[in-house]
Amino acid sequence: MNIPDEKKALRRELIQRRRNMPDDVKSAADSRIFDRLIPLLEKCSSVFTYVSTEIEVDTRQLMKWCFEHGKTVAVPVSGDSELTFYPIRSFDELSVGRFNIMEPVDRSVPAVPDSDSLCIVPALCCDPSGLRLGYGRGYYDRFLAGFPGKSVVICYSDFVMKVPAEPHDMRADEIITE
Repeated sequence: MNIPDEKKALRRELIQRRRNMPDDVKSAADSRIFDRLIPLLEKCSSVFTYVSTEIEVDTRQLMKWCFEHGKTVAVPVSGDSELTFYPIRSFDELSVGRFNIMEPVDRSVPAVPDSDSLCIVPALCCDPSGLRLGYGRGYYDRFLAGFPGKSVVICYSDFVMKVPAEPHDMRADEIITE
């Protein structure tokens, strides 16, 4: 099996495993991951983060913390081939967008990352070196290639495993699990 086909099969399996996670297990793991993220959140000037879906590591706790602590929060809009992040000040500034993902309503001024920015990267699975398997569109690989700050994959520990990789796959600087 070639790497793209291997990734596709692994995605199907991982999505099903995520759907089967008991709510209490997921909630407890989400809380522990958030607790481990706080030191990084305290050090950064801005947080570039996805808005989690029901099968992903929850990002709402970290977004709420950032709102309460005066951190800039930027969330992505998926274009044809790239992500553009826009700042938001509350959850009220989000609406359902492409791929049924919550996106910012105001898209007038994109957020600009700097060396003190933190990017929270989604992953279906990752390996200890920061390689990750996402949803297969390459959005985060392209975004991270030019991101000047620190990138962090947040992932459940049961989903840390060998990741089939291709040359274009970008490594995150760090992974955080529960």
